[in-house]
Amino acid sequence: MTGVSRSSDSASRSASSSRSVGSSQSSQSSRSVSSATSVGATAKTAARTATGHSSQSSFTASSTQPGRTAAGSMKNGARGADVASLQDKLRSAGFDPGRSDGVFGPRTERAVRDFQRSQGLQSDGIVGRRTSGALNGADRMEGGRPAAGGVNGTARLNNQPDGRGMTTGSITVNGNTYQFNSGSGRLFSTPEGTYRVTAHRNSRSENAFVRDGVGFSFRMEDARRPNSDAMYDPRAGRDRTALRIHPDGGARGTAGCIGVVGDAATMRQFRDDMNAELRRNGGSYTLRVQ
Repeated sequence: MTGVSRSSDSASRSASSSRSVGSSQSSQSSRSVSSATSVGATAKTAARTATGHSSQSSFTASSTQPGRTAAGSMKNGARGADVASLQDKLRSAGFDPGRSDGVFGPRTERAVRDFQRSQGLQSDGIVGRRTSGALNGADRMEGGRPAAGGVNGTARLNNQPDGRGMTTGSITVNGNTYQFNSGSGRLFSTPEGTYRVTAHRNSRSENAFVRDGVGFSFRMEDARRPNSDAMYDPRAGRDRTALRIHPDGGARGTAGCIGVVGDAATMRQFRDDMNAELRRNGGSYTLRVQ
């Protein structure tokens, strides 16, 4: 009886031990499965997030308006009052954006690119901080030059050919008005814009610079780029250099300069008037050609 009891107790202990081991293995297996499931779920969530398809997060759509960069710069496609203001400034600076209709289209973009080239900026057609700064300063003269609107004189063109060709006009200097020719059948006339006029040569003998024995020349350059001896011409798509005011000598017309017409007395009077303006304005005369 005692042997049987021991055997029974041993069997009982064995069964209990088996149940304990089984329970432990089952518990460990359950935890392992749960852990694996958790890892798998995490991996799937990470994969969905990486591809932008997570159900718990989504990408926010860009709020950038058409024709605007993230930094707020204007480009082709922009619309609004600030575009109309841009078009006004481009026109004042001598570049043609078309009508000031508040629509930044191909023509406005072309005017922006031309302006950027004239300023030595990247010609990308985008109006950012540097281009805006250049435009805002286009009418503000530096280094003793007149401030916005403070021109000393005006040269008015009777017409301005879109391409090559001669035009006529009038220029007022020291209170006196003179007639001039500019351009020719094969050459562009003087580009519109604001010029800085300085002394060049008070006496010249070359045929194209002399009328009735009187010759001279005054230098013209972009008022915003002193010492450049240049003015950007959007019609030609490049800088025009060596622009001068001189007598219209030789054949009628010029190579883009302002050629004053008249007799010897007229030439001498013009030269004296321009020199008087230069003396009065510290050696620099601001001329608006329009």
